[in-house]
Parts: sequence; C-alpha cells; structure tokens
Amino acid sequence: MKKIIHKIKVYPKVEKLYEPLYQKRRVAIYARVSTSSDEQLNSIEAQRDYYLKYVEERSDLIFVRLYADEGITGTSAKKRPQFMAMIEDCRAGKIDVIVTKSVSRFGRNTVDTLSYTRELKTLGIDVYFEKENLHSISPDGELLLTLMAAFAESEAETMSENIAWGFRKRYAEGNTDSLPMHNVYGLDRNTVTGEIFIREDEAPVVRRIYYEFMTGVNTQQISNHLNEDGVPTHRKGAKWHNKTVINILQNEKYCGDVLFQKTFSPGALCRCKQNRGELPQYLLRDAIPAIIDKKQWEITQLEYARRVKQFYGQPSPEHPFTGRIFCGVCGRTVVHSSFKSGGSFKTWWRCSTKVTRMTKLDDIPHDDSRIPLERPAQVFVQSWNLIISKRQQYEPRLKKIADKDGNLLTRYHASEMLRLMDEAGKLAEFDYPLSLRVLDHMELQLDGKLTAVFLSGIRLSI
Repeated sequence: MKKIIHKIKVYPKVEKLYEPLYQKRRVAIYARVSTSSDEQLNSIEAQRDYYLKYVEERSDLIFVRLYADEGITGTSAKKRPQFMAMIEDCRAGKIDVIVTKSVSRFGRNTVDTLSYTRELKTLGIDVYFEKENLHSISPDGELLLTLMAAFAESEAETMSENIAWGFRKRYAEGNTDSLPMHNVYGLDRNTVTGEIFIREDEAPVVRRIYYEFMTGVNTQQISNHLNEDGVPTHRKGAKWHNKTVINILQNEKYCGDVLFQKTFSPGALCRCKQNRGELPQYLLRDAIPAIIDKKQWEITQLEYARRVKQFYGQPSPEHPFTGRIFCGVCGRTVVHSSFKSGGSFKTWWRCSTKVTRMTKLDDIPHDDSRIPLERPAQVFVQSWNLIISKRQQYEPRLKKIADKDGNLLTRYHASEMLRLMDEAGKLAEFDYPLSLRVLDHMELQLDGKLTAVFLSGIRLSI
C-alpha cells in the first residue's frame, strides 16, 4: 500500500499572543548565534524565512526586519551592533513588537535584559520570547522574565567555566588545535587539515618589522613606513598602527613558541584581562612554524625592554638626540633651553634640573654647563672616527665582548659594531641611521664634556 504523507503547517506560538491594539502591528525579529559557523548562519536564515512566512499570512502584522548578530556573545548588549540598532529603531517608533526565540537569545545578562525590556515597555513595545511563551508586557511578565534571565545568566557562567576548563586542560597538554590564528599576521591555519602554516605573502613584512626595529627605528616610524609603502594589513582598508607593530614584535609565535593563557576572563560577564600571575601559563617551544629566528626574537625582546626603560622622547632626523642625552651628575635628561643673549634668543643643551630650577638644586653640585645644539653630532662623529683610527685597539675588545663578555644584547651590538666599522668607515659628517644602530646615549659632564656611550659598552669622552 502506497504511503501518503501530508505536510502540516505549524506556526510559532506567537499567533496566540498578539492582541492587536490597532489594525496592524509592526514586528521585528531578533536572532543571535554564538558562533559564525555555516550551520549557525543557516539557522539565522531559517529563522528569517520561518517568521517572515508567518507574518505574511497575518493580516494584522507588518514585518519590519530581522536583526541578527552573528558569532557574538550575548553577555553584553553593547557588543551586539544589530541588537543596539533594533533598540534605536524602537526608540524612533519604528517597531511595535519584538519576537525572539528565547530569553537566552535576547541576552544572558540579567541587568541588560531587564533594563531593555523595561525601557521597551515604557515605549509600549512588547518582547515575546517564543520558547518560554512569555510576554514582557504581561502582568506577571517581569517576574517570570527576571527568573528566566537569571537562569540564562547562570547558564552562561556555567558554560563559560566549562569552556575555560577545557581550554586550560588543552593548554596544560600543549594542544594547539584550538589556538586561534586568524588574527596572527603572517601565520594561518588550514581549514581542512588544521595545520598551521606561514603565509608567504605576509611573512616578509614581519621580518621587515623586526629588521627595522633592530636598526634603531622606533615602532611609530615603522608603522608610518608600512603605510607609506602601501603594505596591506589583515583588514581591508585598515592602516598600520604603533600598537600593531609592538604586538608583532612581542608575539612569541613568530619564533615558533606558544605561550598559553596570556589573558583570561574572570567570568562570563567580565572583560578579558592580562594574566599577571592569577593563573598558570604554559610555554610550548617549537610548536608552530617560525618566521623569526629564536635568537633574533630574544635579542629583540631585550632591545625593546631597553628602549622602554630609557624612553624620554623619540629621536628623529630633525632632532637626532632627543631623549638621548643625560646629565652625568643627576641623571636627568638634557634638553633644549632657550635664553636671550645680546638681543637675540639662543638655544643650548642644558640639564633639565637647571632648566626647571628644582627646589633641591643646592644638594646637587651642578654648575651651569651648557653646550651648543650641534655639539652632540660633532662628538658622535669624533668618537666614531677615533674608534676607526684606533681599530687595532678597539677591535680585539669588541670581539671579546661579542664572543663571551657581554649579555646577549650587548654581544649582538658588539658584533654589529664590528660589521658597521667595515661598512661605514670614517665619517665626514653626522650619520643619523648609524647613530641609531651603535649609540646608546650621551652624558653631559660638569666640565662641559660629552661622553658617548655605545651600545657595545664602549665609552668615550670628548
């Protein structure tokens, strides 16, 4: 006997709940999925078709639009652009009824859920939660909604804890399967095999950033260079920023290591924060393909720490010694100081202690040492040329430092200085790029002399 199958139309429970106060009510649908997978996105389309078909068959309803947030958390309304757009449309009087699948889809933050439903209620707008068969404007709606919202929030907390526990277990085991790579410039993950690989179109940019930084260029200048050269970022049309360059310089993934749990979330409703010892961290070495040599990465970290510690201003070709000259007596920076002399203003280098006239100045044996603006550049040229002319004296010392005497960073700078001595030779005039690569700082002495302190550890007073 042939089977006969009859298709039965089933409509959502909302058909029982609309009691029109006037002829037509404008209906908006809100949907949210917590993942951006194709399956979930198809679910949003299915919901749209489902509710649109229902509204079309109701003469008392007008479909406004579907507001759908894809792959976004429900614990904060402000992080859901479509939700906020819907609220703004409600405030503008464009919507009479909102239909959503459940309380947890509307929001998992009790305070947000109640505050917005209360606001909508004052505007005469009903929110209908289909799964719970609940109206926000019904007499007992707020009480039931409070209970449901609290349950949804608790469920979110539990889910967050379970997910965090799962991640921490994988971290402890050194599992990189769940390691997000979509936002790591120069690296990516094969969506089919799950294998992490180097993006050959972006890796040269990463190497360039490390190279420029170690030649003395600061992070802001590096980002400017990348923008000037039209180097694309991950996001189409976005620009390179100082913070982006810093993140690339400090990310251990570029040398093949992975540090798990650098950040953590204290709870489902809390913002992610830096892990400063609250939770254990796990370092997995040589876990992924490396773009940068490990030794080079370690040297870069030491150089970055050195610059942060000594940061008193950014030098530039126009002002090559800004933040690079210090008082040999009190240690404060030596700055530009202008004063009137012979009817005109003159600018000199002078200790900032003298310039600001600190109250404890008498405790420090300062005289009024000041030097002309051009003097630091002259001292650098003289110091460099002296090292070149007495190469037989300085070369063995630099080789000894490069081989074993200094720390990793000093050894690097000593070897670089040896190479640059061959490359640059004697100077006829000041070389700003060379000064960035070899000079650490200068010190102004009581007798007005300047001491050039090189990154290799060599000191010369002129």
